[in-house]
Amino acid sequence: MKLTVTKEFTFDCAHMLSNHDGLCSNLHGHTYKLEVTASAQLIKEGSSKGMVVDFGDLKSIVKETIVDKFDHSFLFWEEGSEAEKEIARVVENFGMRIVKFKERPTAENMAIYIINTLNENLENGIKIVRVRLYETPTSYAEVEIDV
Repeated sequence: MKLTVTKEFTFDCAHMLSNHDGLCSNLHGHTYKLEVTASAQLIKEGSSKGMVVDFGDLKSIVKETIVDKFDHSFLFWEEGSEAEKEIARVVENFGMRIVKFKERPTAENMAIYIINTLNENLENGIKIVRVRLYETPTSYAEVEIDV
């Protein structure tokens, strides 16, 4: 039996997709909805007995490692166009928030980054097994791993 729990989050950020043929090559923003699904054995003792993970603990981890970093930031690709790099430099020079990505900040790459980052920061046998990242209310990228 595989038991999972899911918590939702939202954050706002800007990005652009350098060299994209469509409108997304322009600077724009999204209100992202993030669903994080964790799996583990049920906790056998203590105040979290009978839980996969306390939702409050999951919230703290996701907020600290992802949401607080991304929210109201400019996500940019370190190998993007000169325009994208210059926008990032200006934003950073004015003391505003940026997040540098090794890959284009597509919903797909962001979902992969999120699941990998979360799993690097978890303990006690908890594994993030699915991340679903909505870029719009009707469009999302999803990544799953086997446990």
